[in-house]
Amino acid sequence: MYTIGEKRNMSSDNSCVKGLVRQYQSSWKMLRTAVENIPDEKWHSGSEGWYFSLNAYHIVETMEFYMNEGPDEMKWGSRAGFDWDNVEDKEKDVLPKISKGLVITYLSEMEERFTKIMNTMDSEKLDAKDGFHWFESILEKFLYLLRHNMHHNGELSRSLRDWGCKRSKWV
Repeated sequence: MYTIGEKRNMSSDNSCVKGLVRQYQSSWKMLRTAVENIPDEKWHSGSEGWYFSLNAYHIVETMEFYMNEGPDEMKWGSRAGFDWDNVEDKEKDVLPKISKGLVITYLSEMEERFTKIMNTMDSEKLDAKDGFHWFESILEKFLYLLRHNMHHNGELSRSLRDWGCKRSKWV
């Protein structure tokens, strides 16, 4: 046992890391299921600037962002072949570039990358800060990212329900 506040070495007892990875795996499964369940004709559906396809892409792209050492490394939109600074019309400039296949492939790559990063973590690394100065630690950054993922997964699930599609199950 340990006492509250005691430093634990994650390399010998990595339940925190394992728990984070399992929770992320569940969020990825729900995202993958949502992408698979949306009919092709609804993939780019949405309203008021929100689109199912763009939201799914955003979840994965934000995962990539927060796995970097700092915020300046990211080229937003580059994976899909666009630059947000030059987008005039999302429906014409962005949506045609976001396919289900792109999102699933991108997700698989980010899952692998995240798992590799987490496998290097111990309590000192999780407690450390990186270039994302608005978080107190890497652990806080990854907890924030998990909340972000689930917020947007919820939007996708709600859309599937509203559109009469098969929904993602809670896992």
